[in-house]
Amino acid sequence: MAFALMAATAFSVSAASSEISVVLDQNFDAFTEGSQDEPATVDISSYSSGKLSTILPGWTGQYVYEAGGCLKIGASGNLRTASTNMSSGGGNLRITFKVKTLDNVGAIDVQLGYNTAKTFYVYDNEWTTIEYITNGGRATSFLNFKPSFVVNGMLIDDLKVETSESFLAAPEVNQPIQADGVSFTALWKSVTGATGYLLDVYTKDGDNRVYTLQDYSVTGTSHYVSDLDATKTYFYTVRAVKDDIISAESEEVEVVKNITSLDAPVALDATAVTENGFTAHWEAVPDATRYEVNVTRHEILAQDAVVNVIDEDFSKVTSGTITSVDYPSTQEYLDAYTQQPGWYGYAHCLASGYMGLAPFGTAATITTPSLNLSNNNGTFQLKVNMVSRNYSGAVEGDTVMVNIYNGNDLVESVKLTLGGDFADYTVTSDKGNDNTFIELSYLNGSDKLFIDYFVVSQQLMAGDEVAQPVGVYEADGDATSIAVYLPLSDKLSYTYNVVAYAPTVVSSYYGNYVDEIASSPSNEIEVKLNNTSISKVAVATSIGAVPGAIVINSAIQAPVIVYNLSGQVASRGIAKAGTTTINLAPGIYVVKAGDMTQKVLIK
Repeated sequence: MAFALMAATAFSVSAASSEISVVLDQNFDAFTEGSQDEPATVDISSYSSGKLSTILPGWTGQYVYEAGGCLKIGASGNLRTASTNMSSGGGNLRITFKVKTLDNVGAIDVQLGYNTAKTFYVYDNEWTTIEYITNGGRATSFLNFKPSFVVNGMLIDDLKVETSESFLAAPEVNQPIQADGVSFTALWKSVTGATGYLLDVYTKDGDNRVYTLQDYSVTGTSHYVSDLDATKTYFYTVRAVKDDIISAESEEVEVVKNITSLDAPVALDATAVTENGFTAHWEAVPDATRYEVNVTRHEILAQDAVVNVIDEDFSKVTSGTITSVDYPSTQEYLDAYTQQPGWYGYAHCLASGYMGLAPFGTAATITTPSLNLSNNNGTFQLKVNMVSRNYSGAVEGDTVMVNIYNGNDLVESVKLTLGGDFADYTVTSDKGNDNTFIELSYLNGSDKLFIDYFVVSQQLMAGDEVAQPVGVYEADGDATSIAVYLPLSDKLSYTYNVVAYAPTVVSSYYGNYVDEIASSPSNEIEVKLNNTSISKVAVATSIGAVPGAIVINSAIQAPVIVYNLSGQVASRGIAKAGTTTINLAPGIYVVKAGDMTQKVLIK
């Protein structure tokens, strides 16, 4: 599957007289029921209706609805054209259509015949015209349109397919894996019919290109570029050439240095420690472009009390509504929307004052940060206020799973059956430890779950220490310190560690893409009001493997991060003092525990 926002269709050709034939032109004006704001509710592609194939013989689909002169394709639905002769012009096609997501973001997969689909993303709910040139038209070709990453569906209109010998697709470029700062290998996919390619490599001075290579002729689908300035950022584009026809430019690629690992920062003692805060310090890490300082609050209780270890009301969510949610990302850390850092969401959505879950065929989840629930013999209580809804309103009978993890180990699951309105649901467990995660998992078709508040509490005794993550402070790659403004007292102290980040290139089945690589956490620094700070170096005494698991023996508590051979994080957490077991699939992994790094083989 190839990914793009919109492929350019302009091209340069001296043979301007090349004939352009329109082989399909459909505006859906005949489908007058409903409106764009309120599409009709009858699936016209169903056998019982048959209206789609009656008006457009040979067209088929699923979950297709009239929308006042255009069509709506519902989530999990599709719209397929009749078989059409698209073989003229050498099978070179220009496909043009308009789409409008009924959510705030979405994507549509376009398949030509049985070829691999091409995916186009849209990032607002306005009409967007998509045009692209491709090859492969046959005498019995068809197009199949299928929305993705949507809940409410997508509108489609004004579909046109043209053929011409003069159409030449722009190359699909790939992020270079070989890029070391002073050289890189530009990569792109071959274009059917192309006899060569023109490569442009450049830096930028404002909006102006400063060329290193311009109109550089290449016959293959890669080119090695060297002798570059390591202090500059380079870009490249490619155009296909066929005789005197030149395609539009490819998408622009920003060349990113390929980094396979980052050293963990060395955190240094805090300075300027006062009742109002402190300054955290660390040593610079080569290639790091930013740092995150993770601060944890430690409070010694003066008397017995019920303590909210985490108390989240999602008041930082300010966009979207329950009837028109926002979709920020498929999966991400939720620090921008939560009081405490470290929450993680998958298939989540936003409604002002609420965190939502909107499953796309698989369970949608929200997970707390790591919680220290080892006090009171691990007994804690979760209270969560939530409701499930669909287009008609609140839904009764949907289920939510509360999954409790100690590190990577699932230790308890509780099923909650929801009523028909916002309500409190309580789970009491004795499975807490010093590295507990609580996950809500929701999967109920096209329904959405909305969470109003989420509270985890424990009954604690005087003298117990409560540890809570209170903030992630971000600094750019040139910084080696940051001021933290938090109150300190004789019973209130903090610890911090530092993680370095840098962009790198990851290779996948779909191609190469830019992602961030993270170092393992630094040593922890303890900050107390008596103007001293103590480096707590986390030392793993041994790292090994047994069938199905990694085993870490650590003298004291240590941060752990496990990478697979592709450089992706396979596991992240805390190793307890003593023995910690991390269950993983068979394979080779790189394990960083405290100040120790070890490659292990799990059988």
